[in-house]
Formats: sequence, C-alpha cells, structure tokens
Amino acid sequence: MSPGSPGYDRPVKKLPITLQCDCGKLAGLAYGERWTCPECGKTWDTSRIPREEYDRLLRSVKRYRMLTVGPPAALAAVLVPLAIFDGLQWAFLLFLLVMAYGLLVVPHIRRKATKNVLANTRQWKLHPE
Repeated sequence: MSPGSPGYDRPVKKLPITLQCDCGKLAGLAYGERWTCPECGKTWDTSRIPREEYDRLLRSVKRYRMLTVGPPAALAAVLVPLAIFDGLQWAFLLFLLVMAYGLLVVPHIRRKATKNVLANTRQWKLHPE
C-alpha cells in the first residue's frame, strides 16, 4: 500500500470534543486545538485533556469500525470473484450474509461499543487560560 492510499493503518479521524464555555457558548474542537470564545474572550486548550484517555477513545472507535466493516469486506473479497467466475448465486449469498450481519450482529456490536465508550469516557473539567 502506498503512503497516500487509504488502508487499515491510517490514523482514525480525530474525534470532536464538545467544549462549553462558562458563558454557555458551545464549540466542537479536535484534540490539541485552542479556542477563544467569541462571547467572553476566554481561551480554552483541549491539549490539557490527558492524552492516554483520548487515545483510549480513538482505539475503541477504530475497533468498532473494524468490527463493522471488516467481516463484510472479507466476505466480499472471497465471494465477488466467485460470483464473477462461477455464477451469480455467490453474489446472492454475499447479499444475504452481509444483510444478516448488518441486521443481527452490528446492533449488538454497536450497543457493546457504546457501553464501552460511555464507561471509559468522563467529562473533563478544563479551565480557561
């Protein structure tokens, strides 16, 4: 895989951090960004959040994405060539398996991932600079 091509080793997109200023103004920031409130002028720095806790969230999101996309992609890698060279029954089987996975397995994975994220996420108390 070339460095510019998408792949499984690419970094996960930064999760937005919702920050609420003391004046009530909300902002969605990436980790490490600084923000100055347009209402009151206070400056906030998200790099004060412990890096280990934020990385734990990124890992759980990456794992969820792999568990929801990986198995259907692996099935497609096997069954699409079979459908092309052997017959359309393999494409129909792929359709049935991906639908069953999406309807029966993914909701369970989503519930478990949401529970995991909520258990490992806390509300960080940042103070303005």
